[in-house]
Amino acid sequence: MPVGTDERFATNVDKTSAFLQHFSRITSRGRGFIPQIDGLRFIAVLAVLAFHVQQIVSFHFGQASRPTNWVSLIFLAGSKGVQLFFTISGFVLALPFARTRLSGGVEPVSLRAYYLRRLTRLEPPYIIHLIILSLLTWLVLRHQPSHHTLYQNPDWAGYAAKHIGASVVYGHGLIFGEYPYPNIVLWSLEVEVQFYILAPLLSAVFYISSPAARRILIAALICALPLVCRSLPVELTKRILLFNNLPFFFGGFLLADLYLAGALTSPRRWDATAIMWDLILTAAVVAMVYFNQIFVIAWLIFVICVAAFKGWASSLILGNPWIITIGGMCYTIYMYHSLLISLLARGTKALQTHVLWFDYLTQMVILSAFIIPICAVLFLLTERPFMQRNWPSKLWNGLRSLAPWTRSFRPLA
Repeated sequence: MPVGTDERFATNVDKTSAFLQHFSRITSRGRGFIPQIDGLRFIAVLAVLAFHVQQIVSFHFGQASRPTNWVSLIFLAGSKGVQLFFTISGFVLALPFARTRLSGGVEPVSLRAYYLRRLTRLEPPYIIHLIILSLLTWLVLRHQPSHHTLYQNPDWAGYAAKHIGASVVYGHGLIFGEYPYPNIVLWSLEVEVQFYILAPLLSAVFYISSPAARRILIAALICALPLVCRSLPVELTKRILLFNNLPFFFGGFLLADLYLAGALTSPRRWDATAIMWDLILTAAVVAMVYFNQIFVIAWLIFVICVAAFKGWASSLILGNPWIITIGGMCYTIYMYHSLLISLLARGTKALQTHVLWFDYLTQMVILSAFIIPICAVLFLLTERPFMQRNWPSKLWNGLRSLAPWTRSFRPLA
């Protein structure tokens, strides 16, 4: 190797790390960073992206969106990335409550701080998105014949305000019994908020001191809840989508239990057990393509998450800095990706080959090459600033310096 090559390589690595640091997710001080979680977020958002590439590209290309080949079958299964997000949320939100109740000497979780953090971390990017969505409706969507509820509708503004207004309070599904309009993907954020509200109550399962009894109960809930939901009125489960998705969140609870017990340690070297978990992950991903039953999907996702920790190649790949960085931007990517696909597909239609499976693959690559950088910029502007816990205090102090009369008031955080 020529003299100086090592130094140049090290310099390039440092430059890459510095670049990615600007786009990395800000984590709370004192809370351990778990790279596999952001790696799993990457898988989830990539799967959802693939699903909507298939659906939206099929519409713009005038093709049937039903699976007619192995590529479209895989892309269709990408919709289950949403359920993977639910399991990740269950894991992340269960950790502090489980740690408090299972580990001695840990300070109890402050419910005020818990709910305030959800509000200050997730609400600002969401409201910004809805404002952008309102502008997009006014400038673009109402002129598109495909948006028949807005097109040539003299009351388009009232219709849009009614539906976007319902989304402001995460109540579109509850109020209308249908997916949000005009950005359908926001339905899962409504489910997430319903879970955020109930998570402290649901985490009472961690008061059970016996690990075996606790895990058996959580596993029983994962299996039984889909059966219980079948007996509920369809109108109720259609309006409160959390019911049908609770098994996935409880999968995250079980994952958190095992993690705190030290059962999810990543392998330090290549060995037969680690490779076995890599094979299990691969088999579970393949099975996800063919199974649609809720409790089966919930268990397959749980297995994928466990294997992400315990597999050798899985840990290595999901711990890649680029994977982690993109996974950390998943909230922004998720909110904007379907809108960007619909916008960009009009331009990439010129590349259509009429070989459907090839079109899906090429469109996925091309559209992702545009969507990820665009969302990275949106992440920097609309999400990352609110990841800092003290941003309300910083904002308030700035306002106080501009308006002295506000000094008698105190911020929420």
